[in-house]
Amino acid sequence: MVISKHAIKRCQQRGIPYSIIDLIVQMGTPLRKPGGATEYCINKKDKNELQDQLKKYIHDIDKIDGDAVLMIEDNVVTVYHKKH
Repeated sequence: MVISKHAIKRCQQRGIPYSIIDLIVQMGTPLRKPGGATEYCINKKDKNELQDQLKKYIHDIDKIDGDAVLMIEDNVVTVYHKKH
């Protein structure tokens, strides 16, 4: 993603880190604007869904203990618990 000089200046003025821009563009709701532009924003529904998704990821990460996935190209061949 290319960030214009104008956007860099506004990020600095408004205290918006680049990581937030990336998050909004990846996870936000797109809205077409005049001139071919697209606005992305995280509305309340998006925010709640993201928080729920992250809670599930954290729960799943806590359960991982030496689990492994064996793949060939894009195909999952098997899954197993690795011995420590």
